[in-house]
Amino acid sequence: MKKKLNNLYQSGAIDAAGLLNAVAKSWISVEDMIEIVGEDNALSVVMAAKLAEISKVCNAVIVAGVDITLGDETVHFNLSIEDQSNINNLFRVVELGGTEYPYQADGGVCRIYSAQEIAQIYLAAQTLITTQTTYHNTLKAYVQSLSDADDIKAVYYGMELPDEYAQEMNSKLAVAQQQMQDIVAKLSANVADGANGDGETA
Repeated sequence: MKKKLNNLYQSGAIDAAGLLNAVAKSWISVEDMIEIVGEDNALSVVMAAKLAEISKVCNAVIVAGVDITLGDETVHFNLSIEDQSNINNLFRVVELGGTEYPYQADGGVCRIYSAQEIAQIYLAAQTLITTQTTYHNTLKAYVQSLSDADDIKAVYYGMELPDEYAQEMNSKLAVAQQQMQDIVAKLSANVADGANGDGETA
């Protein structure tokens, strides 16, 4: 496969993007790709491959979803784009005044979730998405700051960030977390007010 791709690249039938796709599919290694494109192009090729790699892992982590403890049970929710949309719509129902709504967790059965539980699901999902997306973007910035191909190859998703980048990421996450907590607190108060209102008599 390496020889075939080399011939295709040299003839102009495929470009560096095609080779990156071959690396993503594990047809060739990054080292094979560098050999094909030449050392002069090694840095840009390695960086492009690394950025594609960390983006793919970030997406996989998000899609894998989150476990949430609701009462005495632990429930798992996948977070594909479709699942994220469904959970957002679920939360919207509560924002509009709904007190409960049916939904199905991954591998579970459809059941009724209370407004408080829906808020928990939404908060957990958004926390995971925001945390992973912010980490990915910060790691991407770190990769783009590197000028040595070996240093870039040593980067991996999940690694501890250098202090400067970690501090920047944590400050952004703190803001996001506070906003999420404020939204859920306000929603919880509205639900409680609604419940109290239901018990009033004219």
